[in-house]
Amino acid sequence: MGNERLNLVTGACGFTGTHLVKKLLDQGQKVIATDLARAFEHPKNKMIFKALGLNFSHPNCQVIPSDLTDKESLKKLFAQPLSHIFHTASLYDYSASMEILKKVNITGFLNLADLAVEHKSLKRFIHWSTCGIFGKPYTSKDGKLLNIPFTEDFNSSPKNAPFEQDQPTGTHLVNDYSVTKWKQEQYAWKYHREKGLPLTVVRPAPLYGPGSDYGHGGILITINRGFLPAIPKDSRNYITTSVHIEDMAGFAAFIADKDFALGEDYNVVDDSIISYDEFIRYLALLVGRRMGTIPLLRQTWLRPGMILAARIWLYLEQKLGVRRIRVFEIGSATYMSSSYWIANRKTKDAGYKYAYPDMKEGMRDMVDWFRRVGWLDQDYNPQAIWTENMGLTKPKSSE
Repeated sequence: MGNERLNLVTGACGFTGTHLVKKLLDQGQKVIATDLARAFEHPKNKMIFKALGLNFSHPNCQVIPSDLTDKESLKKLFAQPLSHIFHTASLYDYSASMEILKKVNITGFLNLADLAVEHKSLKRFIHWSTCGIFGKPYTSKDGKLLNIPFTEDFNSSPKNAPFEQDQPTGTHLVNDYSVTKWKQEQYAWKYHREKGLPLTVVRPAPLYGPGSDYGHGGILITINRGFLPAIPKDSRNYITTSVHIEDMAGFAAFIADKDFALGEDYNVVDDSIISYDEFIRYLALLVGRRMGTIPLLRQTWLRPGMILAARIWLYLEQKLGVRRIRVFEIGSATYMSSSYWIANRKTKDAGYKYAYPDMKEGMRDMVDWFRRVGWLDQDYNPQAIWTENMGLTKPKSSE
């Protein structure tokens, strides 16, 4: 029965895309995997494919390179009767310019959606948004409640806000990536309402797991290399959220054929209600690093300094080639001194059972994989490869 479907996965070489393609193939599904041509051949990506056990030469998998920013290149993807589109592709990098983010995340989505709404065989378009669209919660000193979980119908989202509204009500978007993802999701709902796009939106919390050295994976590497030896004492007062990549891919595959999910949005996040302090210290424990405490420094005071340091380091990298850890960036620093509590009740009510409901178990899985592939070696420094794949920089001699 699975082979009756034909699934297109965009961003097939990305963190989510690789796991999703493997998940669908393991379920007996037919998959068209698309990404930039360079992405399939990049040495770092090929190492990840092999380590994950992903085989793009699988008999049920077709590889058709394309470029979201080139609408003509997308047309060949629709030459076959697609039944499902999993649009995982976006540019997720807090150091990327707004110009490039808009080009990939907004214009790229519109190029794909224009073709999708004309494709008669399409039954479902599963769109990847982000829980970042809920914005940065205001704190109690602003007269607002703190640590209230964001649900799918809480306050405002791209689904229920007027199209001309560029920020969520009651909170605010903190970086350019979130701004483009807000508008991207707004367009998705607009195409659903006005053009009949058979839409389901999934919003992952911060993702982690085998295959990603950015985000939570980047924090792990930063701790392992000794670049984060201590954290402010008040970090125990701030909540962080996460979801294992196995559950992100698993939920998307699970929800794709559910009739009740048409026109619905889902926050995908595990059960862990955990403080930044506990989160950071647990990662340090797993890699054998001591984590000190800065007793008098508050996260709210540290945030401006981190943003300034990130600006300086980014300048040095661009002008002098000084290598930096990617999590030391302006967009990441803007998340500091905030609590993010995302509710997952809707995914559970849909019938999905999380493989990693406890972040601690999932992190152990990630650390084990990192160790096996050499990402915990002290000389390993994670590098963004999207600029190489897009032809913006020359490939590095080593990764």
